Amino acid sequence: MGNSYSAEVWLDERRWDALEAALEEQGTNIEKYLQDYLVDLYREMVPADQVREIESCIKQERQEELREAEARKVFSVFRLWDGGKSRCLATEYPKEFLDVARLLRKCLQEGDGGTDAFARKIYGGYDISLERFNELTQERLENTGRVAGVFELDFDKKVFSAVHILDGWKSYRFQDVSAAAYQAFRKEHSSQEERWRKFVSRLEGKELTDRDLGVPLKALRDLQPGDLLFTEPANRMGRLLDFQVDCSSDMVQMEVFGPEVKCAKTGSWLDIYVSYDVARQEVRDHLDLTLHRKDGAWEKSFTYVLSPSERELLRTELEEHCQKQYRKTLNDLYAERYRQEAGTPPKLDGGSQRLDLRQVSFEGDISEYDGTLSFYLPVTFDPDAVFGTNVTSDSNGDWLNVYANYDLETGGPEQSLTVVLVCGDGNEFEFSYPLTASDREQLREKMEGYCQSQAGMSLDNYRQELCSEESSMEQGPQM
Repeated sequence: MGNSYSAEVWLDERRWDALEAALEEQGTNIEKYLQDYLVDLYREMVPADQVREIESCIKQERQEELREAEARKVFSVFRLWDGGKSRCLATEYPKEFLDVARLLRKCLQEGDGGTDAFARKIYGGYDISLERFNELTQERLENTGRVAGVFELDFDKKVFSAVHILDGWKSYRFQDVSAAAYQAFRKEHSSQEERWRKFVSRLEGKELTDRDLGVPLKALRDLQPGDLLFTEPANRMGRLLDFQVDCSSDMVQMEVFGPEVKCAKTGSWLDIYVSYDVARQEVRDHLDLTLHRKDGAWEKSFTYVLSPSERELLRTELEEHCQKQYRKTLNDLYAERYRQEAGTPPKLDGGSQRLDLRQVSFEGDISEYDGTLSFYLPVTFDPDAVFGTNVTSDSNGDWLNVYANYDLETGGPEQSLTVVLVCGDGNEFEFSYPLTASDREQLREKMEGYCQSQAGMSLDNYRQELCSEESSMEQGPQM
């Protein structure tokens, strides 16, 4: 032990062996007996006040050592679902997404895909409370550096979910994660970076949506005016404006959603959410429901698919609620929340096809603003198929402005396109459309050609000229 002295004693071997044997019969040994004797001697000979002072210092030092040791720990945490019940575990031997995917694959290969079998594969794993799991999940989202990974494996639905620092929860089918892990580890001598690249590439496009994850409910009757009551303030989540609602009565809940979401008398509740998709300018095509039982220890998700008439009804009721509660339209309320939260533009990732950049061109002047060059892309493709919007519908007068941006600082295209939805009511909403490395390379070539035709110089020279002008302006006139 640090800051401690050791004492050495000598005794004839025969005496030592005899004493050791006698003490073993009493359940102790020479070292422990002498240690206890030394502590007793210390307490007997040292004044009580001095003992209290010393013990207080030792206690404080040990507590500080424990705090420092705790701060140095890095965790990975898991929530495992089986039979509608969950179990939370942690390990101080950090596991990342790829590591856990490999564990799952081994578990499935061995033919024992239950939570107990998987838990046994978590080296150093121990049970934790749901509250502790939630605390560490929040630390992962805040990127404190103390949590290497947060994972939820649902062995009922065969769904693997992991927390991404920037994007929150992402979910995939077990078989997709297992196949991606196989591809990553197929070559024995691949580097960790190469394995991660293969793993991510294999999972691209396999992420599950809310519709995939929820259990569909069959309506006993359609929603009618007044069936749902607004209970909580509106909450902006990405491109959505979420409203929590409740059924106006138990009878309405039973008639509309059926017995599967019936709540027990105690320790049970049902959350219902209706969402307005600002990118599509319409109510989403389903309700999200989560049934909580046993004071939250058990939960199950459902989806209720809305008919066109039900969506129109809810759109009307949402507009009326916003006017009454906030004195704003749905679009105005979303715009206000977006400004208040100063968030990044939501992603447009709900399209049915990728944008083929080989078929696009630029139009108009190259504009420079806030360290970027903007190239305008005329919409000569199907925007709704690419972006998941709804601007080609005859029901609105909306349109899109699309820009590819070149970062003057890094000297390359930005990670995403800027997509601006211009609504018929005068609102404008900015979104981002993520680009792959291949997309950005194609854009770079197109930007180069367009810069040559418009400015008569290469993109690099144009960039250097702008940076030189900015530097001259910052220095001011020379005397």
